[in-house]
Amino acid sequence: MPVIIQRAAPLLFDTAGKADFSFEVDAYLEPAFGAPVSEWQRIATEPYVKSYDKADEDDGEWDDDSALFVALLDGAPIGRLSVTRNWNGYGLLDHFGVDRPHRTSGIGHRLFDHAKSWAREQGLPGLSLETQNNNLTACRFYERQGFQLGGIDRFFYRGLYPDTREIALFWYLPFMPNA
Repeated sequence: MPVIIQRAAPLLFDTAGKADFSFEVDAYLEPAFGAPVSEWQRIATEPYVKSYDKADEDDGEWDDDSALFVALLDGAPIGRLSVTRNWNGYGLLDHFGVDRPHRTSGIGHRLFDHAKSWAREQGLPGLSLETQNNNLTACRFYERQGFQLGGIDRFFYRGLYPDTREIALFWYLPFMPNA
């Protein structure tokens, strides 16, 4: 049966959040503006699996300025993505994940296509998102989706984790030409 991407009510979206969105970390990237991810310096680390505590995750308040999308296989959620009108006018992508066994099958790309369409329908100038320098797969994926690195914040997580090596990376996909 094919994977179906659809808008979701908050309850289904929250259910989709129970999938395995963990990823393996084996390096930290040293990001560089104007250079492709493949050229960023990799600083190796002891491999570990990173996952986010679902109990700590804030799924947010959903209203007319947001859209929730899920990927369903045989009626079961295997991926999700939210897009919200952010304070700067961009559509903010968040809560993105595809269940581990279903990655590299195009589901993430299809979720992003739905978010792009929604943002364009809303008249937004583009999309934005945040990830970390220890998620190489995500950085490569966002780059393939046409996103550009727009911000690097080395202190973003240090209030919570003073010794972290994680760097926040802010990515943008402007819809305007020459942006």
